[in-house]
Amino acid sequence: MLKTLRGIWLGLLLIAAASALLLYSDLDRRQGGTHRPATRTLPRLAVLQWSSTDLLDHTVQGMVEGLRLQGFEHGRSADIRFLNASGDNTTGNVMARDLADGQYRLVLTASTLALQAVAKANAQGRVVHLFGAVTDPYGAGVGISGPGLGQHPPHLVGVGTFQPVERAIRLARQIHPALRRIGVVWNPGESNSEACLKKARAICKELGIDLIETNAGSTSEVPEAVRSVLARDAEAIWVGGDIVAIASMGAIVSAARGAKVPVFTNDPSDAARGALFGVGASYTQVGIAVGEMAGKILKGAEPNSFGVANLVPEVLAVNERVAKDLGTWTLPDEVLAQARAAASPVADLPAAAHPWKIRVIRYNDAQFSADTLRGILDGLKKQDLQEGRDFTLRSLNAQGDMTTLTSIMTSIRAEEPDLVFAISTPALQAALRQLGHLPIVFASVGDAVRAGAGTTETEHLPNVTGITTRSPFEAMARLIKQSVPGVQAVGTLFTPSEINSELYREWFAEALNKEGLGLIAVPVNSSAETSEGMIALLRSPIQVVGQIADNATRPGFSQIARRARDVKLPVFCFDTAEMADGATLALARDYYESGVEAASVALRVLRGAPPKDIPFSNTRSETLAINPDLLRQYGIVLAPENAAKAKVMTASKP
Repeated sequence: MLKTLRGIWLGLLLIAAASALLLYSDLDRRQGGTHRPATRTLPRLAVLQWSSTDLLDHTVQGMVEGLRLQGFEHGRSADIRFLNASGDNTTGNVMARDLADGQYRLVLTASTLALQAVAKANAQGRVVHLFGAVTDPYGAGVGISGPGLGQHPPHLVGVGTFQPVERAIRLARQIHPALRRIGVVWNPGESNSEACLKKARAICKELGIDLIETNAGSTSEVPEAVRSVLARDAEAIWVGGDIVAIASMGAIVSAARGAKVPVFTNDPSDAARGALFGVGASYTQVGIAVGEMAGKILKGAEPNSFGVANLVPEVLAVNERVAKDLGTWTLPDEVLAQARAAASPVADLPAAAHPWKIRVIRYNDAQFSADTLRGILDGLKKQDLQEGRDFTLRSLNAQGDMTTLTSIMTSIRAEEPDLVFAISTPALQAALRQLGHLPIVFASVGDAVRAGAGTTETEHLPNVTGITTRSPFEAMARLIKQSVPGVQAVGTLFTPSEINSELYREWFAEALNKEGLGLIAVPVNSSAETSEGMIALLRSPIQVVGQIADNATRPGFSQIARRARDVKLPVFCFDTAEMADGATLALARDYYESGVEAASVALRVLRGAPPKDIPFSNTRSETLAINPDLLRQYGIVLAPENAAKAKVMTASKP
């Protein structure tokens, strides 16, 4: 009997041991579930650009391509987060501090201001930092003394691109030998701008040209600054490496055109935006160089094994139509030959007889906007369209500034593109006001009818159609009711000046009311007021923060999550990008997929379908993302059907 019992116990012990081994081996799968995204095991990278200009957009695109060439592709072999400060110093510095806390393998920055912000925040070297689109890294005050291997901090490396200022001004004199007075608008707060200006002063003195200087510290100051230099008889306007001026190119070109004065720049892409010519670096190639360097570091190379070289793959682009309109500025044959010879390395795309001309308008560069743009680009590719052969596309961003948005619309209307994408409600409303008959396809718009595009989804303006992204308010209200213990009221911040924010507040309140819950909403006017708004909101009797998505609260979401975490309140949201900043749960539309859907609609329009015959439709996509640790911390239990479809997306930091 005793022998039999021993045999039974031995068998039970063996079974228990085997079970424990199986449970341990299955632990990782069970913790993440079959829905755990692959990106959790991929190297985490971040890319920060200071504002949205063609120059910086091309740099970032090049960085992504350079990483891909080294085997690190976003979503497959690398988890890349894209951030944009939209030209705001406060936002940029907050982003820089978040990036420097060691959560990323690498941080890549585009522009001098982005380099300086991250370098300052990352003074302890917690993260390896690579940079591009920087005019003078040696004079940026970040510890780089020269191009040699030992002349930069061990955690900071990249490439400089000092614009060929002298070449641009000599070329202007070559085209117009009588040129005697050049105007320039520049921001004294940018070391890169000052470096270019010093070069311009020297070459103008050598050539006997008066350089008429005016300062502009922000994009809103640029129109008046341009009028100032024109009033002082500037015969041409030059734009160098100044981020504020570059971001205001539409306003500069528009004012100069009215005075019959040419604009020339150090960015070749500006020729397509109305400049007479642009001579400078191919920033796509600059970005590729930085991306390839980053890929090599990910593979094990030390940052100290690279120097900080000056890389200027020079390109010249001209606008013959502008020269014809000016009359007094004639492009010499040798200049035209140089521009045509340089055309193929810039685009590296097959020639097209009549490619569609497409423009994308973005109000700002929030993550949802960047995701939508990526979706549009990929959606066009999925339709077997090739950029350069079938279409040319340029993305313009107002950086959250309505004056800049108005200037962009003026420039686009003059270009008369075949189709315009409008991303976000403010971009759509501006397009409706200013673009007349041009075909418009919108994306990432909460309610196009309330935005003024029609009376219903089927009865709308004849030149407009697109994809709405109304958040799933009813589903979120049910989710909160089912999963948050003792919930009675939900809190949110909203922005009264944004029509989509007002609508979202209204719709969310209605959805919660159907579930017997209340909504307490506190107004904020900008992202800078987010922290103060949360202090007021958290004084109210709420049990959960349910943050609606708008253009003001998105940049400050980390403050929303941080304030709520301090008082142990969960935060539910409508944008999966905010999971990285501390959200507990997100029930969101997939903005990337909405962009893909918008591209499909656009192709129908480009191939002849009247926009009036294409009803507005809400995106079919919906994603539920969760942070399991925070769910457990707050005692939140999802219904089985929700738990089964949830994607695990943990916060970037505690």
